Amino acid sequence: MKYLFIIFLFFVNNIFSFSDSVTVISKDIYECLEDTSVFVKISYPQIKNLKDPEVQFRINLFLQIQFLQALDNYEDFISDTETLAEYPPDWIFSFETSYRINYLSDDFLSVSMQYYEYTGGVHGMHHIQSFNFRLSNGENLTLGDVIKENQFENLSRFCEQEILKMFNANSLIEAGLFEDKINITPEQDFYIKQGYLVLQFDPYEIACYAFGYLDVEFSFDRIKNLLKPKLPF
Repeated sequence: MKYLFIIFLFFVNNIFSFSDSVTVISKDIYECLEDTSVFVKISYPQIKNLKDPEVQFRINLFLQIQFLQALDNYEDFISDTETLAEYPPDWIFSFETSYRINYLSDDFLSVSMQYYEYTGGVHGMHHIQSFNFRLSNGENLTLGDVIKENQFENLSRFCEQEILKMFNANSLIEAGLFEDKINITPEQDFYIKQGYLVLQFDPYEIACYAFGYLDVEFSFDRIKNLLKPKLPF
């Protein structure tokens, strides 16, 4: 492998908008070794036209840091020349981030970061992490900020029911999960889309890698008694 760097930096004018004023633009970075045997490809969101410039700056900086972890991992990987030398010369390694806008209004943004890393082995590693911002002050909401403290047991039960329904199964084990019980905590990853709260589970989180990602949706009508008041979505 050759270790002369080729760096390309693109600022792409893709614009996502679900409201009349607040918009999201995409910024993209591509960097690779000269022989392209190792590359990093990053696409991350930045909001525009927020009423409070300070809040906009804080949210954009937070998102930039979260997404650029792929660049840090790439630079760590290519610096480990001994490990790279162990692999066949035709192997390709990658570090990639992209995103999906789930919900955008003047008051709220829900965005999911999709991360993929391949550093050798049978398969690469995927994960998705979502960020849910109250745009009035930049707060990144956790599930504990959305669901009443005494309602997580009910949310867990609803989640089990939905999974059984999705897979037409009599038990979670039969559906393919590791255990026959779901325990949703205030730290569980989630996102918001129009009319729904969605719990998301990564590969290996509740089932094997081959099971893939699992998104479990709840309409606001169904869980209205579980939600805290005065939510921004």
